[in-house]
Amino acid sequence: MTTTTTDSPSHIVASSRQTRFHIAEDSASKEIDLKGVNVSIVTKLDLETSGKSRVKEKQDNIEILADAHLRFKTGVHYALVGRNGTGKSNHRIIDPRQALLRAIADKLIPGLPSNFRMAILQQTADEATPLLSSDVMKRTVLETVIEGDPYRNRLLEEVKVLSQGTDSKDPIAPVAAFRKVKHEELLREFKEVEQMARLRSGARGFDARKVLLTYEKKVQDSEEGVKAVNQDLPNDELERDTTGAIDLLGQLQAELETMKLEDVSEKARNALFGLGFSKSQFTKPFSSLSGGWKMRCLLAAAIVQTSDLLILDEPTNFLDLLGILWLQKFLLDLKENSPLITVVLVSHDRDFVNAISEETIILRDKALTYFPGNIASYDKAIHREILRTTRMKTAQEKQIAHMQQTIINNKKAYKKTGDESKSRQAKSRQKRLEDRTGMNVSAKGTRFKLNRDMPGYSADGMRKAIDIPKLELEVELKFPVAPELRFPGALISLEKVDLKYVRAPQPTLKQVDLVIHRGDRVGILGLNGAGKSTLIKVMMDTYKPTRGTVTRHPRLAVSYYSQDAIDTLKAKALVNPTWTALSFIHKCATDTGTELTEQEARGLLAGLGLAGRTVSDVPLCKLSGGQMVRVELARIFLARPHMLVLDEPTTHLDLPTVHALMQALIAFDGAVVLVSHDRALIRCVVEGDPVHEPGSSDESDEGEDDEARMEKIAGVGRFVYELKGGQLSEVQGGVAAWEARVEKKLSKLAEEG
Repeated sequence: MTTTTTDSPSHIVASSRQTRFHIAEDSASKEIDLKGVNVSIVTKLDLETSGKSRVKEKQDNIEILADAHLRFKTGVHYALVGRNGTGKSNHRIIDPRQALLRAIADKLIPGLPSNFRMAILQQTADEATPLLSSDVMKRTVLETVIEGDPYRNRLLEEVKVLSQGTDSKDPIAPVAAFRKVKHEELLREFKEVEQMARLRSGARGFDARKVLLTYEKKVQDSEEGVKAVNQDLPNDELERDTTGAIDLLGQLQAELETMKLEDVSEKARNALFGLGFSKSQFTKPFSSLSGGWKMRCLLAAAIVQTSDLLILDEPTNFLDLLGILWLQKFLLDLKENSPLITVVLVSHDRDFVNAISEETIILRDKALTYFPGNIASYDKAIHREILRTTRMKTAQEKQIAHMQQTIINNKKAYKKTGDESKSRQAKSRQKRLEDRTGMNVSAKGTRFKLNRDMPGYSADGMRKAIDIPKLELEVELKFPVAPELRFPGALISLEKVDLKYVRAPQPTLKQVDLVIHRGDRVGILGLNGAGKSTLIKVMMDTYKPTRGTVTRHPRLAVSYYSQDAIDTLKAKALVNPTWTALSFIHKCATDTGTELTEQEARGLLAGLGLAGRTVSDVPLCKLSGGQMVRVELARIFLARPHMLVLDEPTTHLDLPTVHALMQALIAFDGAVVLVSHDRALIRCVVEGDPVHEPGSSDESDEGEDDEARMEKIAGVGRFVYELKGGQLSEVQGGVAAWEARVEKKLSKLAEEG
């Protein structure tokens, strides 16, 4: 069966294989187990003429899943990983993970239970806000969270209708209310029955279509009953429906009693407070919030909702470490307090994902693969499998070479002496080469047996070839070399810098001292609102200090990646829909007086993972978030900087690309100033911890590489600072010590709250 979204320019088409097992209509199971799942994004393009008068509509189709197995076990916390921007065409590039999550949340995949309650957080405010009604935009922050539960809202509406009917002095009012509520319930059931009728075939399909005909009759009778309510009703119908209204009202009120407004309000306040809202912000209109604060509010609404499946797409994007650790604790507590709620998480924050997830779902090559463990466990398992199969293949290649040489020698001996035994030996060894090579050792180290280890054999009983798992890594990022400065000296120096905004009661920066040399790695930590952006703007000479001095190397070229760079780039791209990545870089080069040939522009973009038709044919506004990050990096490298200042550069990236960014920043020979809440990024780039290689393992012995790494980082200045209360101080103990302090603060806030 296939379902689609509405007739929008782009819509999701989904199908799944029908189940051959009976699932009771009133089943309380909250598990999802669907096979043969296909999900595609279909876009209507311009009409084209065919022949003299025929006109047909062109469509662009991107497959997300093809014959995949979609499985969610009740109460399990999943991490969904995959590459962003891998679903591509000449017209746009999309994130397959987001498309899959939207298909699930909108119940577009046939077979998803109708009574399955889902809550979803979209990745950006641009995606989430259009889905909100005008009523939601008028609500306060607290009201948005409290009233953001569709299931509870439906119960409230039904209770309201029934209460008004039963409280009315009109004897017909309870009947009208009861019939209205039951008719809406019947329509929801009809939709499910209609779906089942389309899904099933054969005898069960015939039975389902008979049920559908029955429901069509029920819906028709119900409509007539709703219309006939103002007419004279027999006493028995009047009494029956009045009693039904009273009984149903009691049931709904009892269900609402389990989710009291006081409890929901308390949960909403705690969620908002934990995500960084102050009490004074609770009464602000939702529409007055900035994009980042809107996303925090929608995150609070999602986690407070009554749901069986909670989908969180990049929930840490707009959170500081305090908010990240609060959300991490909330989801871990959810496992204990609400063990039936399934969680699906997409995030670029490796530490956060590893702490939350129990199983990993890998979306790759239009298929879903499941691993019983978090990403760290998955990487280690993959590495062990790579080592095992590589060693097996190397040993077998040596064995094959020896056997082939033996066969050649035996054939020569037979021709020379006519010894039939040599001929038989040659044929025997040749048969063994053809039939017995391939996978011959199981993952447990035992020999393969046909009746036990079928995965090691092909359909004809022959051993499968040794297949070494491949790691799907993002294209390597290579930053251009920083030019020479001709004479030594600090790149930038801040001495006793103060900055006070005109209307602010206190200075934002107080007595800040900071010196950065070429090659230094500087990490700046701090909670939201600590003044990190202000400090960066002073460094970039955007703001002038109130007191103190800022000294720069006379030949310094510095490039700045701001945390809202992608939003700004998206806005420009939407206004200029004909821009491509290539034309945009050409324009930026022209605006800055830089001479850049097409080959040089392509080379710059290719080094950052963008090449071919993607840079010249796909409109800039159609690129994925991760690809826009690369375009923005290409733009800032036009200046050939000696120093990079990066403010939350990983926000729109997937995990493989974050890994590539780490490697590129480590290799960059200029200075790097990094503002980020990604703990792994700071540890690797600034503190010099080894980069977690996808597929790496603690069991690998890379002593020589580690020694070389230590020699490389020995001459680099590495500093981790915290900005707090306007003052900049070095953090002794680095990221780990600061994280411990934030956790302590979180515990203190929990005790006070």
